[in-house]
Amino acid sequence: MWDVARRRLGLLCLAGFLGAGGAANAADLKIGFKSEVTSADPHVLNGANRNLWAHVYETLVAQDHNLRPKPSLALSWSLVNPTTWEFKLRPDVKFQNGETMAAEDVKYSIERAMQLTGPRTYRSYLRDVDSVSVTAPLTVQIKSKRVSPTLPENVGLIGILPRSLGENVSEDSFATGKSAIGSGPYKFTSWAHGQRLVLSKNADYWGAKEPWDTVTFQFIPREPARAAALLSGSVDLINDFASNMGDAFKNYQVTSVTSYMLNYLALDQARDSSPFVKGPDGAPLANNPLKNVKVRQALMSAVNRDGIIKFLMKSDATASEQLVPKGFFGYDANLKLPPHDQAKAKALLAEAGYPSGFQLTIHCPNNRYINDARLCEAVAQSFSQIGVKTDVSAMPYAVFQTRAFGGGPNGEPEFSVFLVGNGAVTGDSLTGLVSTIHSFNKPAMTGASNYGRYGNKEVDELIDTAAATPDNKTREDLQKKAASLALNDGAIIPLLHLNASWAMKKNFTLTPRADGFTMAMDIRSK
Repeated sequence: MWDVARRRLGLLCLAGFLGAGGAANAADLKIGFKSEVTSADPHVLNGANRNLWAHVYETLVAQDHNLRPKPSLALSWSLVNPTTWEFKLRPDVKFQNGETMAAEDVKYSIERAMQLTGPRTYRSYLRDVDSVSVTAPLTVQIKSKRVSPTLPENVGLIGILPRSLGENVSEDSFATGKSAIGSGPYKFTSWAHGQRLVLSKNADYWGAKEPWDTVTFQFIPREPARAAALLSGSVDLINDFASNMGDAFKNYQVTSVTSYMLNYLALDQARDSSPFVKGPDGAPLANNPLKNVKVRQALMSAVNRDGIIKFLMKSDATASEQLVPKGFFGYDANLKLPPHDQAKAKALLAEAGYPSGFQLTIHCPNNRYINDARLCEAVAQSFSQIGVKTDVSAMPYAVFQTRAFGGGPNGEPEFSVFLVGNGAVTGDSLTGLVSTIHSFNKPAMTGASNYGRYGNKEVDELIDTAAATPDNKTREDLQKKAASLALNDGAIIPLLHLNASWAMKKNFTLTPRADGFTMAMDIRSK
């Protein structure tokens, strides 16, 4: 814990680069935000982008604070036949350029998101979409390639733009604000890369009027600097602070919630010889032990999740035994992974043919998630205690992601065991099952985040069947069974769900969201 009496002056000095302190005007909200946005194009996929640009761009289907679907630009949606969803649009919605939203704008936006190229797009979420048609000025029908019960939630990730932007709107046109035109409660004012994003209230917004005239997101990646900004009064609220800073905020309002973000270990189950796995003597191994289910189960039993939460993460995370946290669709109260048991882990290694263990390296980022490098170190110690001598290689996320997700031969993942963070952004375990657990199939757009290349035909069939089952009770049962089989098979090693946290001035309140988004619409002054 921090000694506030000794540290406060240092924190205030650290905040100096943010400008003079002092209370914000009543209608101006200033937020110290951890991650910078990478693009103003709402169809470029990035968590920080989704968070900030959701103030400007809206979608057909929104999410409540528990990530369950609710109406937004679509007042309702229903199946007209097993493979056609119909969306009835909200009337009298104005884009921020004065144009009235119509069905043609929805068609334009979804088709644009489907066609956009680049490393981070929404195309995998739209993999079931076959065609979009306009059947009335405020009615859109989306035909799917197969029965697709989660299509509304997936389409609900796509920001709706005016079709007047045209076919070849450029990245720069969004970045300057020229094409950053949505229908949301706030409008683009300015974006200084690496510094801040400023939004202003949309006086013509169709929904409830916001109290904030301006909202400024100040990009402050380093946690002590974000804390300093709050303590100095330069900002009203900050996101993503660690629990060990709690004493610094005794005179501030704090809140947190278990988020959808899952930290887990991906295991190379594809290559016969994995590059960062060696024999106990350091010599290359002819066979990749990670392909052996008993080895994966041994590593699963070696992990002390409760110890990690208690001693490392404290209140910054919730131990996880499955793909989604409690309360999400697909969560299984009966699914429990093997408890921490070193004796069992050693016995499994011996049964697998590795009584003397082996050596491996865990790769992880050191600036992406709370305590990411330290989390890897804790896991490495657990593995070493069962005879799997484990080293940790930590690196900046910009380097890590290139190597982890495509730095190997033929663009395959490079590492043998590595820390990954993603989750069910739709609040439904089907998202993680399709992207993280299902066998990798690029044409079918399944397994996009299955970096260990786990494959199990029975699990694939359960996921495919669930994805084509309209009855939610039956679908959820299928998803629970698929998750149970995959996790007991060691598809991945779940570690924890990160907690999203905020600290703010005493006269502010925030309603937390399970996606960890910091939304001005959820922030109010008392």
